[in-house]
Amino acid sequence: MATNASLLPIIPRIFFLYLEPVAITYGMIMNYASRIPMLELASTTAKGLPIPTLSMPLMADGYLFNMMLYGLIILLASPPNKRLVQLHIGVLIIADFTHWAGLFMTIAESDPRGWSAVFDTSDWSSETWNLATYPIQTLAIKFATLAGVFGKIQG
Repeated sequence: MATNASLLPIIPRIFFLYLEPVAITYGMIMNYASRIPMLELASTTAKGLPIPTLSMPLMADGYLFNMMLYGLIILLASPPNKRLVQLHIGVLIIADFTHWAGLFMTIAESDPRGWSAVFDTSDWSSETWNLATYPIQTLAIKFATLAGVFGKIQG
């Protein structure tokens, strides 16, 4: 049975079916596996250790997990429809922009300097740089797919 994934050229198909879901899963795991300072709330506990703020990683993980499942369902369980594939990629483009919005708001809220900390990139950690630059690559693939750089979306 043909699916929406079969409408995509090979490079976008590999990206949307394998690479992006792996990257999303990796991001979900890293929210909890690494202690990123901007995700921690300073506390005056007995030992003076920071308490992880789990609400932001939890919301981000829920969003990422739902986007991943939504994307896989659209690509693997829906009958072929070129317009649906294009709209799906459009939603993923919006998701990349909301990723940036969430990242920049988190930086602004966790730094005493507020929004000026977002624009002072010299203080960004390597994790923050990774979070900020990852969507550039995914946006490039998504826009290139819609523009037909890898080949036309069939249908």
